[in-house]
This record gives sequence, C-alpha cells and structure tokens, in this order.
Amino acid sequence: MWKQVKDEILLLSTNGQLKGLSDLTLDTLHGSMWGLNHRYTSLKEVIQKDRQKIILYSLQRINKLIDEQPFTFKQQPIFRCGVGYGTYGWKYNPAIIQLAIDRCSIIDTAEGYGYGRVETELGKIIKNYEGDNFPIVNTKVRRDHMSPSAISNSVHRSVEKLNIVPHVQLHYPNDRYPLAVKDLANLRRQGKVKSIGLSNCSIDMIESAQSFLSEYSGDVISSVQMSFSLVDQRIRKIFLPYCQKRGIFVMAYSPLGQKYDRLKSKLLSHIAKQYNATEAQVALAWLLSFNGVIPIPQTNNLDHLKENIESNNLILDQEDVKELTNFYDAKNI
Repeated sequence: MWKQVKDEILLLSTNGQLKGLSDLTLDTLHGSMWGLNHRYTSLKEVIQKDRQKIILYSLQRINKLIDEQPFTFKQQPIFRCGVGYGTYGWKYNPAIIQLAIDRCSIIDTAEGYGYGRVETELGKIIKNYEGDNFPIVNTKVRRDHMSPSAISNSVHRSVEKLNIVPHVQLHYPNDRYPLAVKDLANLRRQGKVKSIGLSNCSIDMIESAQSFLSEYSGDVISSVQMSFSLVDQRIRKIFLPYCQKRGIFVMAYSPLGQKYDRLKSKLLSHIAKQYNATEAQVALAWLLSFNGVIPIPQTNNLDHLKENIESNNLILDQEDVKELTNFYDAKNI
C-alpha cells in the first residue's frame, strides 16, 4: 500500500493537485504538514508555500516503509470511553481540576502549555489530592525536545512537576521521532513513563514508530491525539479505523470545534431537544459513539465542565449518529 502512496506523492510533484489522492496519501501529507511546521493550517497552504519540501519529507518517510509489512498488533480491546479534560488554556482554577480528577477519564497537558506553568500548577493539585480513583494524566514532549538528552530532561521535568508518572506523547513528531520513541521506551523501563504515544501524526508515522519499538523493546504506541469533531472529521474514514483495529486510543482535541459557532445547526439543535440535552453534549456523545475515542474538551467554566462530563450518560441512536456524520461531513468544513 505504501508503493501506491509513493506514486501518488510523486504525481503531486508534477501536477500540484490534491484532488484525486487517496485518503492514505492525504493522511501521509498531513503528517508531513505537522512535521514540517505545525503552524500551517491546511494542506493547500503548505503545498503552496513548501511543495518541494513536503514532497521530499513525505517520500523520505514512505521509502522506509515500502518493503515492510503493515503492522497488525493489538495490545488491548477498544471500548466506549469517557470524556477527559484538556488543560490547554486552563486558567489555573483548582476547582476545575478537582472535578476533572474526580470524574474525567483523562487529564491532558503538555510541557509547553503556559510556558511550563500548567504542569507546575497541575502538579500542586495532584500532590495534595487525597482521593483513590485517579485518572490518566497525559503530557506531551515539545517538537524541539526530541534529541536523546532533551527528551530525557523534558520527561524528568514533567514527572517532577506533575508529581505523577504520566503517559507521554511526542507532540508534533518530526524527523527525529523514530529515535525519540527509543528514548521514551528507555524512560518507561526506568519508571518515568507509563506508556508511549504520538500527537498530530499520520498512519505511516505510527507504522514507523511501532516498527522500531517492536524490534527494540516490545513497547507499543498506545495512544494518539488528533483534532476530531463534527466539524473536523478528517480522521474518521481511515485513521480512526486503523487505530481501532490496533488497540490505539484516540484523544480528540478541539472536540467542539475550535470555534463553537461553526458547530451550531438546526439539525444539532433538533437532536439535542429530542434527548433533552445541550448541543455540546450531543457533539461529545457523537464522538463517544466511536469506540476508543476520548474527547478532551477545555473549559474554564465549572458548569460547562459538569455539562461535558454528563455527556458520558448520553447514548445516541445509531441513526442520529449517521445523520449528524453525513450532515457535517457534507458541509466539508
């Protein structure tokens, strides 16, 4: 399958058109977009500004996979998950975190959030927490900290700040990510990392990282973090099924869309009324209808967090899931 991707990328180098490319090729190019510069907002933009660079970078990765068999590993069953809490933009309100610890499945953060302050303030609350059922804490290593010494220093700092051994993802994997997962595997052996994941990646990046881990340590890529919502369904068709088959959990950031107004529609309002729920709850319940997906909405409003958590109890009829999927997908946002 990677030979076909290579041929399509080479075709892109001659005609410059994204139209007609397979979903797997588009997924590969998205991985390159993040690897080159995560500030690009679309493939169209990166093709216009850096076409030769994205093509060469994509081919460099794909050539390593041409002669390898795709991985079929599955480390754990995939099931319906629950809502988590994302700390990007958190205003250091302890009450928010206390509720998230008590009732959310995951608390997600990153060493770069708040220039490091988010991990520090979160760690103070974790240190003083007296409950028993503690959620997963996930953090992410910055894209410029993927050399051996830098990644080790980053993880040790995160552990010290958070006062807990976290699950760790590479935030925006670049050309150093195959070796960076080696360092994470070594840190896991030392008890500094619970599990290994990637954030903003593509299928070929998972394949490459897993290929290395399978030979080196037997570790697995256990989670990925991607943008996923009703208004951003890019990963639904190929990336998500790939992860589900292999037991990889998908943390969905911006699960209500980066701009909530884009989410509003008569259909969403109609379905919300049918379930006596809010529009946000229906949008989160739509994500929860996909096994293995963990929405991680961010809010600084305690009532909104309670509202988000209550979406765990909302089970949408499959016909409603299908109608929402088709309606927003057709809008091509």
